[in-house]
Amino acid sequence: MQTTDRQLPVFVYGTLRSGQGNYRHILAGHTTSERPAVLHGYKLLDSGVPFAVTGEGHRVVGEVMDVESSTWAEVLYRLDGLEGYHGREDNSLYVRAVRRVELADGSEIDAYVYLASQSTLSGRWLTRAPEVPGGDWLAAHAA
Repeated sequence: MQTTDRQLPVFVYGTLRSGQGNYRHILAGHTTSERPAVLHGYKLLDSGVPFAVTGEGHRVVGEVMDVESSTWAEVLYRLDGLEGYHGREDNSLYVRAVRRVELADGSEIDAYVYLASQSTLSGRWLTRAPEVPGGDWLAAHAA
């Protein structure tokens, strides 16, 4: 998995999406654009928080966040902290990886995505976690 610190957009699919709680704490005021996007080949599991895991024929609905250059390093540091990413898969809740995501216009770009780590997949977090219908966390949790 690629986990370099290249300045790439970040694909978010849960509480980091526009208007959500973690968006307000970490991303609000630090983005230059926020675009609808889809991550193909993955599905979402709901363990109280969403986890993206490999799922052939599935998709995850989210947004691509283009983070301002001046605050990019700080925002990435805060995202890594929120997602429990410590630079290695064996001691992290999520891993930060580069994946291709599809934008609303059909074009594809590389973006960082936080995926369930191998230790999370083999641990108790996802043992009975149901799949999020349609891969859309916000739609599934709308009141």
